[in-house]
Amino acid sequence: MNCRLAGLAIVVVLGMQLAALAQEPRIVIIVNKANPTDSLSLAELRRIFMKQTRNWRNGDSVVPVDWEAASEMRKSFSKRVLNRTVTEMTEFWVQQNITAGQNPPSTQKSARALLRFVAGVPGAISYVAAGDADDSVKVVRVAGLQ
Repeated sequence: MNCRLAGLAIVVVLGMQLAALAQEPRIVIIVNKANPTDSLSLAELRRIFMKQTRNWRNGDSVVPVDWEAASEMRKSFSKRVLNRTVTEMTEFWVQQNITAGQNPPSTQKSARALLRFVAGVPGAISYVAAGDADDSVKVVRVAGLQ
């Protein structure tokens, strides 16, 4: 009987995790159309948003742009790409500011604002739901990002 309950509990937990993943939007990475980059690894993307990579391969400055902290997109991106919660990233940036004088990426409040920013800034990179990307920006493939 205990084995059946334990098995049922595992199935329920796995089902809840799968349901949570299914509800998260498919994220795509966007860059300015002039950016020659076509693909990134997940590790490269993580380094960009943690400001450990400062330049694109062509020498242009990287300008990462985040969603505001309360957004579901930001929560999902932080978990999937940065392997941290938004709160943990806030703590990371406080520490970076104190020790290295680094500030977090700037933020925008909507997909429309992010698209406009990325389209207007040559080194910009951000992320939106797949259905929000348009032809004003370039979508970059990221191996390992679902």
